[in-house]
Amino acid sequence: MQYFGGKAKIAKYIVPYLEGVRKEGQVFVEPFVGGANVVSKMSGERKAYDFNEYLIEMYKGVQNGYELPNCITEDDYKHIKDNKDEDKVLTGFVGFGCSFAGKWFGGYARGHGGKLGYADTSKRSLLKKMETMPDVEFGYADYKTLSFQNCLIYCDPPYKNTTKFTGTPDFNTEEFWDVMRGWSKNNDVYISEYVAPDDFECVLEVQTKTDIRNGENQLDKRVEKLFRYKN
Repeated sequence: MQYFGGKAKIAKYIVPYLEGVRKEGQVFVEPFVGGANVVSKMSGERKAYDFNEYLIEMYKGVQNGYELPNCITEDDYKHIKDNKDEDKVLTGFVGFGCSFAGKWFGGYARGHGGKLGYADTSKRSLLKKMETMPDVEFGYADYKTLSFQNCLIYCDPPYKNTTKFTGTPDFNTEEFWDVMRGWSKNNDVYISEYVAPDDFECVLEVQTKTDIRNGENQLDKRVEKLFRYKN
């Protein structure tokens, strides 16, 4: 299932690094779970949070056997968008899984060649991913309200100066880095971003291609980085 800003393409680099620095018995925590591309591949005890309540309800619902639809029409999509609380599990699935580029209700995705929707493809993709997460503890929370002790924490926040993650409030980047400094006192914290304050060091770089084309009609390349607090 596509998720706007997700780490599907580079999780294969991030996960081995995180497992390599993980201490024995350490709980893995992801406060910005999004598309769950990292937590789904991690081992051991795992906890995942997100500010989008519908996304979390979707994960919990599928864990508990909720039967996702194979087809969502454009009329269905519009109705669910206008009535989000009728079925929060379904809303989470449709809002991301049936939307263009996986962007939260960013427009009905018709599929290649005008075929009907993405529901079937997204359902199969999500169910396959959920096979690795039957015991992940999912929670709806603003990251600033969370507190951890002796955990391995991976954060993939909304990036500064990039397209906003819809379905979440405006993101205060400066406040975020302050929270990371606090968490780093009692946890091992790693953050995905393009840039970070000077008191954070880059421990991993991965070159990626964006969906944005340059003047030569080639996809722009960017370097995804993984940071940790120096102190």
